[in-house]
Amino acid sequence: MTIRSKLKIRTRLRSAIHRIRPPKPKPLILMYHRIAEPPVDPWGLAVSPAHFEEHLHVLRRTRQPFPLAEFISRLVSGTLPSNAVALTFDDGYVDNLIAGKPLLAAAGIPATVFLPTGFIDRSEAFWSDELATLILLSNTPQRLELVLRDQPMHFDFGADSTGNGTTLSDSSKTRHAALWTIWQALRRLEDEERRLTMVKLRSIFAETDHRVSLGRPMTRDEVRTIARDDLVTIGAHTVTHPVLSSLETAACRREITESKLACEALIGAPVAEFAYPYGDFDTKAREAVKAAGFTAAFSIQHGPATVVSDIWAMPRIQIRDVAGHAFEQALRLASVSG
Repeated sequence: MTIRSKLKIRTRLRSAIHRIRPPKPKPLILMYHRIAEPPVDPWGLAVSPAHFEEHLHVLRRTRQPFPLAEFISRLVSGTLPSNAVALTFDDGYVDNLIAGKPLLAAAGIPATVFLPTGFIDRSEAFWSDELATLILLSNTPQRLELVLRDQPMHFDFGADSTGNGTTLSDSSKTRHAALWTIWQALRRLEDEERRLTMVKLRSIFAETDHRVSLGRPMTRDEVRTIARDDLVTIGAHTVTHPVLSSLETAACRREITESKLACEALIGAPVAEFAYPYGDFDTKAREAVKAAGFTAAFSIQHGPATVVSDIWAMPRIQIRDVAGHAFEQALRLASVSG
């Protein structure tokens, strides 16, 4: 019997055992971004309102939800129940308020929204979402040329684009690859340079405008509205959502400290939790988070939260747009992964 065959048998056996005797739950921190149904979602960040409502029903039935701050304090003190769960949202999309909060309120489940404060009050969509719609949902142009920091980029999409962002024809595969390449380059630019590049891309893709169907960041008033009661708390997520490990020490500290100060000024209350953009961090980012006065920071490392978890890089489970039964299974698997 080959090693691969043995591994398959072992996996099937483990799955059968878990069906008969489900694993004991472990505390989990869940990570959402959007509660919406966008026209295209290559990043897997959106969960439909219907599915989100199913998720909340599963959590009410199988888990004990806690506000994030209490979840962390109980974890540190050793009093956190094994079935504890905390919900977080990254980036501060307006649909967190419009679609997410009413469902959270109906279920009585608290959440924390991590805000990149430099995006508050911007009328345009988040650049990564707009980039995806421009490239994936357009039949034009057939060729794209960009120069980013003196690096030329050339893409030939051919004449076979589907234009719906879903069917992976050869042209669509090329567009997905181009999207990934451009996204990787843009996320390392400074905010103003990235915004200017997006202006150029809008002019290139001028025949197609999908921005009306995209989510935008919350305004100041909307942030205050979502944080008006104790159901939703606010956390910091830098100012311009950079790759922190790529910044110089001073810039890294500025992004982290200024986001905390901006959040606190906005809601008139202390802000104690921080989430790393893209889950990216290094030693200087960790030290900057501690120096800024946060009590915990959150990564995108997958797994349960345990007493041995790093308080400055707490793991979270990214939640996909799946129905309630699949969500419940994902929670079980996440408990096993730790």
